[in-house]
This record gives sequence, structure tokens and C-alpha cells, in this order.
Amino acid sequence: MIVDCLVVSSLYDFSADLVVQELERRKAKYVRLNRENFESYRLTMDVQEESLEVRMNGANYRITTDLRAVYYRQPVFLRNTPGESLSIDEQLSRSQWMGFLRSLAIFDQARWMNPLNATYLAETKAYQLSVARRIGFKAPKTLIGNDYARLREIDNRAIIKSLDTVLLRDNNETLFTYSTIECSSEFTDENISAAPLTVQEYVSPKIDLRVTVIGGEVTAVKITSAGRGIDGDWRVVDRDAIEYTEVDLPHGIERKCLKLLEVLGLNFGAIDLIESNGSYYFIEINPTGEWGWLVSDERRFDVDIANWLVGDK
Repeated sequence: MIVDCLVVSSLYDFSADLVVQELERRKAKYVRLNRENFESYRLTMDVQEESLEVRMNGANYRITTDLRAVYYRQPVFLRNTPGESLSIDEQLSRSQWMGFLRSLAIFDQARWMNPLNATYLAETKAYQLSVARRIGFKAPKTLIGNDYARLREIDNRAIIKSLDTVLLRDNNETLFTYSTIECSSEFTDENISAAPLTVQEYVSPKIDLRVTVIGGEVTAVKITSAGRGIDGDWRVVDRDAIEYTEVDLPHGIERKCLKLLEVLGLNFGAIDLIESNGSYYFIEINPTGEWGWLVSDERRFDVDIANWLVGDK
């Protein structure tokens, strides 16, 4: 089968599952490649012809320069997972498959959500914050590094974040790191110097907003508990206690969100904003962010993305 749409994801990607279900419903000509299954596929990329042949599950797929769209939801470069004990062969295999994923860039005439080079830059927190500030967003003071004396310049309460997405493996359990609130006076050379941290001024009071942009369409959701803003990282709060309320952004803030994606070269973005005392602050953007937890009868992001992939939007 000649493929119109390529989905690159993970076995455990719930958001990709929803999009694939919608593509199935439309009988779209697509193929989904899950990174965990690469060794069970039989793949041949012909660089001269700019084509990719895939044999999997008893079926044959062919991707050519007529490919219409790519839904890309993987890291551009392999992230380390401390605690894993991998042989040299396993490490080599993983690095080479990541190189293979980047080779999909030969299909640059297709529409990408999102392009590889744009995804790589947009995942870099310092870069995305700098771009956001240049286009007019307010942003909390942010320092990145391992010099405790400088990081203490963020007075009193500070938000501590990893510099890159951290996925840790403990035996068979996968662990994810969340943002934490710390008092900057507790920073010492001993507890800071081992690895760089992102330290951000804590804005309070606050209401968290998740702004999802799909192909130029903006949807903003206010995240509260019992009608009030949530102190700290709302992702660690019991999901049953959280309310998601769709809201209209001020026109100027919505335009900045769209401008941010334009400058970053993205067709999709999950933007985190904070509203505090009538002011809006940019926190971060994720070019491969999750959105499945926000889907409802009124918010069909799966349909919106499928529409974009098949060219109906």
C-alpha cells in the first residue's frame, strides 16, 4: 500500500492512539511506526529514490515523495535513562535507530507535525523562553546552571525543573520528574553542582492555563481545583480533584501564542501559561506535548489533528 500519512510514535502513546483511531475511521492510508517495535519491522530506505519500504504484520507499505503528512511524536535525539544496564550492542542499536528516525527528514515535502529541526530547537527550554520574550511574552526570571550562589538570586520560593525531559527506569517501572517548589536559600554547592538545573521565579497567586495550538487553531483550558488555582505543579494533584474549563484568551495573548509557533516553525504546540493578577506569563511549550487527557465531546483534538494530517484543515 502506498502511504499518505506516517505516524511515528510509541507503543504507550495514548494521544497517538486517538489519532490513529480517527484515521482508521476515515479509512486513511497510513502506517504507524512504534519505536519499541523497530527490530520486528523490516525497513528499507532508498535514498536515491527517496522512498521507504516497510514490512510488518504480514503487510507491505511504501512511502514515497507523495507522502502527504507526518505526525512525529518522538525525541529527535536519544535521551539517557540512568539505571538501565545496556550492553554495547543494545546501546549501538538504540543510537542507530534514532539516526534512522532522523533520516525520515528526506520526506521534507510532506507536512510535518512537527518538523525534526523545529522539534529539536523547540524542546530546548532556554531557546523557547528567549523566543517567547522576544515576541512580547512576560516570563518569570529563569536561571540555568549549577552555581548555587547565582541560583540563589531567585529569591525565596523557586520552581525547580530538569533542563531536559527526564525518564528514569527503576527495574520495570518508568519514572517521570515533576516541577518542585524549593526555598532558594537551601541551595548548596553539594546539592546543586552535580547537574545543571532550571530555576524559575515562583509566581503566586496563579492559575495554570494549557493552550493547545493545532494548525493555527487555539484552545485554552484553565486548570483549577475547587474553583481555585493550584499551588505548585498541578500534575501531582489527584486528577479527580481537577477542573478543566475552556476559556477565551485576551486577543493579544492568543496572537503571541500563534506567533510563537510561527517563529519556532511548529504546527502543533502545547503551551503552559500562568495568569496572575491579570497578567499572563509564558512558562514553556512542548512540541510533542500530551493532549489526550483534555479530549472531551467539546474538545476533539484527535479529530483536529486527523483533519490536519489528511488535509481537511
